Amino acid sequence: MDDDVGQGLIMWMPNGTVIIEELEKLAKETETEAGYHRVVTPHIAKENMYLTSGHLPYYADSMYPPMELDGEKYYLKSMNCPHHHKIFAAEPKSYRDLPYRIAEYGTVYRYEQSGELFGLMRVRCLHMNDAHIYCTREQFNEEFRAVNDMYLKYFKIFGIEKYVMRLSLHSPEKLGVKYVNEPELWQETEAMVRSVLIESGIPYVEVEDEAAFYGPKIDVQIFSAIGREFTLATNQVDFSQGRSFKLQYASHDNKPETPLIIHRAPLGTHERFIGFLLEQYAGKFPLWLAPCQVKVLPISDKFMDYANEVTKGLKKSWHPCATG
Repeated sequence: MDDDVGQGLIMWMPNGTVIIEELEKLAKETETEAGYHRVVTPHIAKENMYLTSGHLPYYADSMYPPMELDGEKYYLKSMNCPHHHKIFAAEPKSYRDLPYRIAEYGTVYRYEQSGELFGLMRVRCLHMNDAHIYCTREQFNEEFRAVNDMYLKYFKIFGIEKYVMRLSLHSPEKLGVKYVNEPELWQETEAMVRSVLIESGIPYVEVEDEAAFYGPKIDVQIFSAIGREFTLATNQVDFSQGRSFKLQYASHDNKPETPLIIHRAPLGTHERFIGFLLEQYAGKFPLWLAPCQVKVLPISDKFMDYANEVTKGLKKSWHPCATG
């Protein structure tokens, strides 16, 4: 971190970048196997898109102030979802195309208050393991459960043994202020999420007034080796933005229907997850994730040529294009 760059804006040095790239490789392999399409979206967008999504005004306090160019206001993106909705809408869809899953390690910017910034755990520039699933109501249970199963797979890989899913609900008193004013849809989608958790046998707790403004969510709470609790990531249901962006697919009887949307980020952000892993492993990363895996130490200068041969052989064996 550097004051000339700004608070909460992390610069990753070579060792940290190795960890980032290995985590991203794992995520891409896992998501490709699970049927996700990869996309890339811009870091900025016009004000109108965030008005459509509802991030303005609901989320304005956490967004950087706009830039004004040619009479238009542009914001640094605080969420990837509006861009992904535009990608879904770019081509006609039918029920045969659903579930439609798109993923991106997207960079987002959030203006956290100075007093809330905390090392890697609370930053202003985040690299998020983000994805969105567009599905029918009939497909929801299977898709939501598959996301939870992906969390459990990652927990096993990283040795995370203590965790709890926190079902974050809306507050009826704050409808229209903090939450989209659709009381029946809140009740329906909260019941859908609760049902998946019960069927899966996953430990969870319920907390009121912690939902996203567009729907209920699961906050994934994990605990490090020394007992510190972290919110790793979320798995969210969205019954609102599909209508806001006029997202549609043709149903079995060729009628336009609006998909349900699942927002998910199993590995959260590079910043927070690596901060957790530093504590989890006490700096001793597993071999596949360690920035430094091997050191070649000749005991005398006369063995330097052989040491260099060994080093070249190791690099060739590691390189993804190597054969044999």
